Amino acid sequence: MAVERLSWVRSLPFYYGWIIVSLGAFSMFATTPGQSDSFSLFMDSFVADFGWSRTIISSIYSGATLLSGCAMFFVGRLVDRRGPKAVAIAAGLTLGLACLLLSLSISPLMLFTGFFLARLSGKGALDLSASTLAPQWFIRRRAFAIMLVGLGGTIGGALFPLLNSWLITTFGWRAAYRFLAGGLCFVYLPIVWAFLINRPEDVGMRPDDAPVAEAPATKSGVVPSSAMDEPTFRQSEAIRTSAFWILTYVVFQSSLVGTGVVLHFVSILGAHGYSMRFAAILMGIKPMVALSTTILAGFVLDRVRKHHWVLGAACLMQVVSFLILAFLRNETMAYIHSVVGGVGSGLLLISYRVLKPTLFGRSYLGGILGVTAAFNVIGSAIGPVSFGAAYDRIQGYQEIILLMSALPLLGAILSFLIRTPPRPQAPHALSS
Repeated sequence: MAVERLSWVRSLPFYYGWIIVSLGAFSMFATTPGQSDSFSLFMDSFVADFGWSRTIISSIYSGATLLSGCAMFFVGRLVDRRGPKAVAIAAGLTLGLACLLLSLSISPLMLFTGFFLARLSGKGALDLSASTLAPQWFIRRRAFAIMLVGLGGTIGGALFPLLNSWLITTFGWRAAYRFLAGGLCFVYLPIVWAFLINRPEDVGMRPDDAPVAEAPATKSGVVPSSAMDEPTFRQSEAIRTSAFWILTYVVFQSSLVGTGVVLHFVSILGAHGYSMRFAAILMGIKPMVALSTTILAGFVLDRVRKHHWVLGAACLMQVVSFLILAFLRNETMAYIHSVVGGVGSGLLLISYRVLKPTLFGRSYLGGILGVTAAFNVIGSAIGPVSFGAAYDRIQGYQEIILLMSALPLLGAILSFLIRTPPRPQAPHALSS
């Protein structure tokens, strides 16, 4: 029995959930080679080495991302059935192989395959499996735990643009991808295999380290007082609620516009005469601001009720940051764009990740998050090709940025309208 084999977990002088949170953060950090922040630093190298236009590169990237997004509809249920650990191991291995394949690419088909595997595993499966960990191990301090997990992705977003820039300029883009593959296969995978545990119940524990005979209490009433008091929505029930589709739209638009901007960020800044290094610095500032914002929000969101208002405010900050970028005139405006965008990204990420388990429960969270993750990936497929086509047509980005700014504005309006959905009439037993 797994409970007996892992009995040492219960004898630790601290709650093992905090180890799980650190592993979740590590997993989020490990997704970065499959994120657009990482790919954007390779865009100019692809164009120069292969001799293809940005539209072709963006189309290959978007097509691969779109296909991986369709596959994500099934990955969420796989997390529920096999557990986050199995999915994390498979995704980490796949992402490492994808980086290796990208380093060897000599044709559009190889590039497409590498993009597909990287987006499916990094942007999709690994991110999804990490996102389910904190809600399983924490209820009373869920927002704080989710914040800590999210820090891994934020730190990765801050460090990888600078790391990739240095690796590419020093060793070349192919060697840079081989370095990333080695880190995933020889550092990330052994650690996750040795220490990750799916749920506290797997080792005879309860969320928040509550005694098995009783449930964790809450003072604020923001979250349910126990796992038994939580709502229990199946995927099929959650997708019938307006709250689910509003949250999914917010994630979709953020991915669409954000990925389009990020993947072309070096080109957007280059059009104004700024170097790739300056663009990398700005790309590093944004996640660091998001990091600070996420930390503060993690302390606050466990004590407030109206998480949907925070989500709406985050969407409005997205609008402001994109408008600043559209009318960029000097370095000061570029820095302000990164700061405002970082605040918006940090608030959006944590408020969404708190709202999902709070509204729908943790029992079938993988399947519920999987649907939204699919639209997240699909949005990230549409954005880059839209920006690439706009640039090739009008030799500029201002018009497409202004047009896309309407999407987060709509997201803000819808977020303010979110209401708690009525619970399903009958409780469900967990699937074996």
